[in-house]
Amino acid sequence: MFKVFDIAREALGSVAKVAAKVPVIENKYHVKSRLRGPWPKGPFLWMHGASLGECKMLLNLAGFLQEDLPNCPRLLVTTQKVEVVSFIKESGVDVTAHIAPVDAPATMKSFVSSVKPLGLILAENELWPGYLSSMLRISTRPPVAVVSGRFHHAVPGMDYAAIGFVSMQTGSDLSRFFSVSARSNSSRMMIGGDWKLLPWVRSGKAVLPPENPTVDTVFVSMHIQEMPSLGRMILSSIKRGESVVLMPRRLSEVDEFRKALCGLGVSVVDWPLVQSGSVSMVLEFGKTKDVFAVSRSAVVGGSFARGLGVHDFWEPLQSGLATCVGPYAAGQEETVMTLVREGVLAQLRSAEDFSQRNKPESRLVQAFLAHESAKISDSYQQLLEFLKNLLK
Repeated sequence: MFKVFDIAREALGSVAKVAAKVPVIENKYHVKSRLRGPWPKGPFLWMHGASLGECKMLLNLAGFLQEDLPNCPRLLVTTQKVEVVSFIKESGVDVTAHIAPVDAPATMKSFVSSVKPLGLILAENELWPGYLSSMLRISTRPPVAVVSGRFHHAVPGMDYAAIGFVSMQTGSDLSRFFSVSARSNSSRMMIGGDWKLLPWVRSGKAVLPPENPTVDTVFVSMHIQEMPSLGRMILSSIKRGESVVLMPRRLSEVDEFRKALCGLGVSVVDWPLVQSGSVSMVLEFGKTKDVFAVSRSAVVGGSFARGLGVHDFWEPLQSGLATCVGPYAAGQEETVMTLVREGVLAQLRSAEDFSQRNKPESRLVQAFLAHESAKISDSYQQLLEFLKNLLK
């Protein structure tokens, strides 16, 4: 089975080399940098996340590790998204950022030789076979931690022996992972909740609605594929004289959103300007907290079209906003089902339900988040112990 994985990874490297020669693909995905670097000179504690949400969580975690981990090594954060590399570099957090290496044997050999990773922290479900095998080769003990993990399907024959710490979001995630990794060296496994809430847990702040909100609804992390439903909800809001903010998931789709809204007869202004009867469009990353601080409610994207994945609903919840998602909750079905059942989150069956949506009670949100806080705090402390032992 290991030979099968190696052959597949060699093939991936070959495909990437061909793709790098196509200007359109290279300009968009920076394939050459993924294949050949140049890679940062280590040693580093390596952290990896797929895209913006995972990397935001890792940046918060990085800051806390630098506070709490004795002699914390330099931190490297890699991501699959080119635009997220820029976000990490501009975040102000003392980390090195780089596009993630292609999981091909030659690339990983070069990457590990340069970076000299002391350990690897994976966000959510980024279980690349070559990342795990490369880390196991250079360490005498399992050097990989999975935090805020989600696990649905296993790659047949995959080796999880490199993983020494596992904190999964839910009991179901943990059970599924345990069923395929029981023979691995993972000595610490737990239900640790969603670590997107870690900054809130650390702050000890109560969940309170914003004072004097000026925005009725913020549509956050919306994809252009969701425009049919989004358009109907925005028209419903404007008809009631509400103020609306739209935060596109991808900045490259801003012009498409603007064109589609204008086609519906809706005027568009640029955030931070907010006007009743218009849509205020956010044109840059990193403005989520500013928008939430002046909003009453949030509708979370990735949930109004099949094939997407529902985005971070925890951030508006912890900011005190009445929060809802659409009919699709890919990647978070179990968590969404639980939150809806507990009255913490509202879920729309369709855009037509938007004007009559339920507004969750603050006391229910506060009680649920207090329970999550305890799980996250405990699992973070256990990660610290794992890293202390690993870095001895």
